[in-house]
Amino acid sequence: MILPEALKPGDTVALIAPARAVSKEEMAAFKLWAEQKGLTLLEGKHLYGRKHQFSGTAEERADDLREAWLNPKVKAVFCARGGYGSVHLLDWLEDLDWLNHPKWLIGFSDITTLHLHLNNLGMATLHAPMAIHWGLERIYTQENIAAVENALFNPSINFDLQNFIRNTAVSFSGNLIGGNLSLIYAALGTPEQPKTDGAVLFIEDLDEYLYHVDRMMTALKRAGILKNISALLVGGMSDMKDNAVPFGSDAETIITNCCSEYHFPIIFNFPAGHTDKNICLKLGAHCTFDGKYFKQ
Repeated sequence: MILPEALKPGDTVALIAPARAVSKEEMAAFKLWAEQKGLTLLEGKHLYGRKHQFSGTAEERADDLREAWLNPKVKAVFCARGGYGSVHLLDWLEDLDWLNHPKWLIGFSDITTLHLHLNNLGMATLHAPMAIHWGLERIYTQENIAAVENALFNPSINFDLQNFIRNTAVSFSGNLIGGNLSLIYAALGTPEQPKTDGAVLFIEDLDEYLYHVDRMMTALKRAGILKNISALLVGGMSDMKDNAVPFGSDAETIITNCCSEYHFPIIFNFPAGHTDKNICLKLGAHCTFDGKYFKQ
């Protein structure tokens, strides 16, 4: 697995919007941060474009990613926001020589599609807050930004999970794979379907009906995604919804029941994803957990 180099002051980073549209006001806090860190910021040509809910056509959004990736000065590509639409870019980028231009791709949620694509090719990516989150006034915003800085400017991640996870888990290790559950589910049967044998699988999601969580987990199970993993990390399963006639199980119970025949450890309440605390994860890279510290 290729791990892109750490950033240093003076490096150039790109900012693109591969999915939903953004405004200049929403990017202001991120741009200020980049300046304060001594980074040169290169904005995609269509960063502030609009095509319905998207920041441009699929071709325009793909062109921004292509130009950023092939630019030898660019050391990392930040995604402005998620929403929906990253999957549209893949057909426009089939000939892109990703591996000969290693750099960090940074984002989460809808960006999971791009993480899965690059991880399958053999390049690590960074599951982390996106540029739009720099401007949010939330309890963990500054800590989350500091975590991004640490992940990009330093060689390792070392996070104490004692104050977050509820369950006591045995130690485990493996390459970390995953992201948003809905996007992993959508990748089944495509070239982006994750390779999970021996891996640590991370999942998280937002605003889903409980019956659909069950549908997605059952599909992952039937596709063999869960069969040989070494551990399952469950991040925020936030704002779950139910029908008028209750489904009968919450998200944690659904996941537990779906994995009941397996013997890998499961960590719930992992502080990543659509949660106030969103730690950085190097997807595709090796990780370890000793019962207290998560390390990469």
